[in-house]
Amino acid sequence: MSAIRVVALGAAVFVLAGCSGMSEQACLTTDWRTVGFEDGTFGRSVANIGSYRNACADYGVAPDLEAYRAGHAEGVEIYCRESNGFSVGHSGATYQGVCPANLEAAFVSEYNAGRRLHDLESALRNADARIASNYRAQENIKRELAENVARTVASDTTAEQRVALVMRSADLGKRFGELTTEIQQLERDRALAERALVDYEQTLAASL
Repeated sequence: MSAIRVVALGAAVFVLAGCSGMSEQACLTTDWRTVGFEDGTFGRSVANIGSYRNACADYGVAPDLEAYRAGHAEGVEIYCRESNGFSVGHSGATYQGVCPANLEAAFVSEYNAGRRLHDLESALRNADARIASNYRAQENIKRELAENVARTVASDTTAEQRVALVMRSADLGKRFGELTTEIQQLERDRALAERALVDYEQTLAASL
């Protein structure tokens, strides 16, 4: 859905948030239809009312389940719009199966498309992060090796200490080589991840 994806890609990230706790006053005065509507628009399961029930039980208050469900049904109609599916998937949010049958197929189709893009972007970011981490580790090794050289030739370093430093430097050199091999593999993985992302972006663009 071309226009849908154009809008969705520019939309703000969909953030799922729950109600961590409710005060006695909130339990007594809450408009449960509004709470249900909000949960529905955020794609939360109707079972979420259980957390409110537990929170309010301490005050002897029970949520209005009928009102909550009515509001939730209205909110879900907004959440389950096809135009929202791609955005939700692209944000990495989990679809909790809340959409009614008449809306689910179109929503899930767009959700899956957005989620695929999210996963490909994540794979590329993860590859970059691991490569950067390995390079940082190599820089740390270089610094320690330089320090070991200085300590080895220092006049106050004992023979035993020199042996330990040489052995430590050998281990560091081995690890440096292992990191180099890992970086080479990660660079290949990154190239594949980037290619997959570019191909998918082109597929999306072609469907506009």
